[in-house]
Amino acid sequence: MRRALVFGLAALALAGCSATSDANPAPVKLDDLDLKPYVAKPCSLLTDDQRSDLGLTRPPVDHSTGPGIGTCFLTAGETDRTVTLEVATDWPDPSKIPDKIKIAGYPAVEIKGPTTCKVQVSVGGKQQISGFATGPKACHSAENVATSAIGTIKQHSP
Repeated sequence: MRRALVFGLAALALAGCSATSDANPAPVKLDDLDLKPYVAKPCSLLTDDQRSDLGLTRPPVDHSTGPGIGTCFLTAGETDRTVTLEVATDWPDPSKIPDKIKIAGYPAVEIKGPTTCKVQVSVGGKQQISGFATGPKACHSAENVATSAIGTIKQHSP
């Protein structure tokens, strides 16, 4: 009886080890972010340390640019470099953001100009975070400000 029990347990253990895993795991579902608490105070999405790391040394300025849209204006010490962070809770058509690049895992698009760059990130439903920068390495700055803002939201989400 004991041998049968040991043999049965060994057979079960081997069967578990030989099972194959799913070759096509389900895609990762990103959490939709809630931007509503940040529309009136978008600058709160960037900590002092984050602004310092981005080289944005002047105090930020919150500004409402319309219903459901908040903008944070940031500048570096030099006048030729500015960064804007915008949160929008009712973007007209989220399908306008093709999945060209990823910012913190979310679908985004980069719109480049000669000395400017705008990064639009779809973070769920009709919500969007945009980073806009001027000056040297504008796209790098726009991407970093959007990534930092998403990181802050995720830290404060339950």
